[in-house]
Amino acid sequence: MLFSQSEYSRRLPVRSVYRPSPFQRRPFHWVETGDGDECVVFLHGIMAHSMAFRCVLESTAQDFRVIAPDLPGHGRDQTFQSDDINASLDGLLNWLEAFFDTLGEESVHLVGHSMGATTSYLAALNSQRFDAISSLTLVSPGLKIGVPNWLGSILGKVPARLAKLGVTKAGIRLYEPLQWRRARMTDDEVRDYLKPIRQVQRMRYILELGADLVDKTGCLSEACNIDYRTLLIWGANDHLVPLPAAYELQQNMPDARLEVFDNCGHCPMEDCPTDFDQVLREFLPAC
Repeated sequence: MLFSQSEYSRRLPVRSVYRPSPFQRRPFHWVETGDGDECVVFLHGIMAHSMAFRCVLESTAQDFRVIAPDLPGHGRDQTFQSDDINASLDGLLNWLEAFFDTLGEESVHLVGHSMGATTSYLAALNSQRFDAISSLTLVSPGLKIGVPNWLGSILGKVPARLAKLGVTKAGIRLYEPLQWRRARMTDDEVRDYLKPIRQVQRMRYILELGADLVDKTGCLSEACNIDYRTLLIWGANDHLVPLPAAYELQQNMPDARLEVFDNCGHCPMEDCPTDFDQVLREFLPAC
């Protein structure tokens, strides 16, 4: 069960959807709720999946059709098994283009977290290719990762079976210590988070993707070329993408609003779902 029923009650049905992709017919998978005239697409970060947005899906769906896909290699996605989807940022962009075509939406409010925000940022820089984007929300984007570039080459060489040993409730605390101290997940939700990445094939793909992410990101100079009204959401205690990167990104973007949540780590939509929902709902109707 990759999308558990947490303490957040759901009055709107959350549907698990599979659709054929152009990638050797390997299916896309996403969760969907709401039936508004406009569409919000949530893109999760690395080593996560669609359930990362479980705390804010229902509230956003009061006014929008809300879709949270599993990115390649994550959750229930099968497209990563295709020869056409390589484990790279370029591969994610190719995947996102095909995913938009499958959705068939003329207008999409794109909300990305961490690696999903990096992908959203790169898509926004290619507005002709991704002309369905109507607004951009970047949540703790992985554009200024505070790790040396040589780490990318190491990640790409870590045996997947060895990395799999760290995919435990104890091991995963090293990834985001603040959010675990806040005990924001039930035991069932922890198991749902970890289950997909305990599969060796998925872990191998994710390690290669992480290596490319570290290797290619870090430059904000092109941010001035993004024409969309943009919302930036950050946690004041984000140890993966430190807060100074937020101010630098805001300064480089012509029309960006920055919201910083206190006592919040790398995952604001999970650490501070009420604040996240309020800020996002204030931003979206103005677009």
